[in-house]
Amino acid sequence: MDLPENIHTTRLAGRVALVTGGGGEGEFLGLGATTAILLAAQGAKVGVFDFSQERAAHTVALIESFGGEAVVIEGDVTDPASCVRGVEQVVKTYGALTTMVNNAAIVGEGGTIVDGDLVNWSKVIDVNLYGVMHMSRASIPAIRAAGGGSVINISSIAGIRAMGGSAYTVAKGAVQAMTRELALAHGREGIRVNTVLPGHIYSPMGSSGGEEMRELRRRSGMLGTEGNPWDIAWAVSFFASDESRWITATELAVDAGTTQTTAMPMFKYTSVIE
Repeated sequence: MDLPENIHTTRLAGRVALVTGGGGEGEFLGLGATTAILLAAQGAKVGVFDFSQERAAHTVALIESFGGEAVVIEGDVTDPASCVRGVEQVVKTYGALTTMVNNAAIVGEGGTIVDGDLVNWSKVIDVNLYGVMHMSRASIPAIRAAGGGSVINISSIAGIRAMGGSAYTVAKGAVQAMTRELALAHGREGIRVNTVLPGHIYSPMGSSGGEEMRELRRRSGMLGTEGNPWDIAWAVSFFASDESRWITATELAVDAGTTQTTAMPMFKYTSVIE
């Protein structure tokens, strides 16, 4: 595995993090795996929470390959009891929990509110919204007991812009509202709660449509360059660190400026794909 340069620091020494959806496979890693790896490389001890023990073990092995500390946690974010067990396992293993990264998500099958499949709608809401709620309910008491820390929720630019996938968009928008409520409720306990909004990055979740769609994603941002999961992981690392000690209830879009313009000025960049 080739890591970004200057990834190994003591920036997060003393932190204990739990990352949902942190598993991976092969070399093409998603947001959760890259985030877990980066936090570990910067000194945090990491619980890798995933529905698949094998996927979680893959990430843990990558972390251990460079001397980082991590533990496999098999769990389901839609099951409140499973979330509690995951937090308890991290605390038992490392003595505390200071950093919660709510990353687990699914895209679902799309469809509008009128014609979308209700079973799919419920599944997307269950994972993307209720999963964040269940894990927040389980983790915040532990973070409070540790003297405070940080909760980082991974939303999407779909939470602030209509994207055509109704259930996913609604769930992500609700996560951002939940972030603000959690920040208000727990700020005086020393707990900061922030949201990272990934843009059109190239990742296992954002790789559909082949090379033509990949090129369109690249062209859709002001920078005209391709984003990847490491770009999101660096934002999470910032919110986990003391560098963001006076920041809470904030939404950080990591999207090459995609959400700060309109279709018209971008048309010349996105209208033709050679």
